[in-house]
Amino acid sequence: MEKIFKTYDTIVHVIIAGLLLVMLATLIFAFVDVAANVVHLAPGLARIALDDVEFRELVTSVLDVFVIIELFGTIIGYVRYHRVRLSALIDVVAVFILRDMLIKIYAANFPANTLLVLALLLIVMVIARTLTNYFQPRPPTTM
Repeated sequence: MEKIFKTYDTIVHVIIAGLLLVMLATLIFAFVDVAANVVHLAPGLARIALDDVEFRELVTSVLDVFVIIELFGTIIGYVRYHRVRLSALIDVVAVFILRDMLIKIYAANFPANTLLVLALLLIVMVIARTLTNYFQPRPPTTM
């Protein structure tokens, strides 16, 4: 039975190593996309208005990279400590909500109730994140 568990652990470690490489490649591609957008916009930067579609896409791409970084940080935390921290997941959700809010505000074409719902969701995430500081998991006890 112990051999089965060791085989399982080995297979899981190999899969996680592969996923980490895929995550790293994804992050690099996202960064290259942002850099390519900047290079594309650089020659006409003086003529580009902040509300142009191309500039909005650049802002969205940058915000997407931040969400990817937060998400990958959570996954790396799982790989290192073999558990998912609730506070890290809440951080990812909060960053995603902020990203969505910023995109909607920047595009200036959103219903007010959508922004209100996102703001309330963000408040809930902040409260939940604060509570994770007060109710931290206890280390397992040995018998």
